[in-house]
Amino acid sequence: MNREATVRTYLAAMAKGDLPGVLACFAPEGLVSSPVYGGVPVADFYNRLFGDTARASVDIRSIFHTNDGQRIAALFAYQWELRNGTRTACDLVDIFDFAADSGLIAHLQIIFDTGRIGKA
Repeated sequence: MNREATVRTYLAAMAKGDLPGVLACFAPEGLVSSPVYGGVPVADFYNRLFGDTARASVDIRSIFHTNDGQRIAALFAYQWELRNGTRTACDLVDIFDFAADSGLIAHLQIIFDTGRIGKA
């Protein structure tokens, strides 16, 4: 799978709350850095996120590539409903760094206006 396809597969799995699908896109040592949950191993991050989430949706606006192909950024609209009923919507940018050996996601940096989303 090429890297853009990995990003698209990841975003679709994330929106569905599909933990095995999300984890399949990451290298085993994958890390996620988020303003809400901090920097954590990928499995810990998504177990917590999916535990907090009632439903979510993703609408991809643009996907950007670096010249060397080692990094991709995705801009998307994210709608998030927490299990406590809190709803929010905002634009996010995810920056994906890939493992050289496998082409899977090694690090995901999530960027958004934290004033729009409170701590879960």
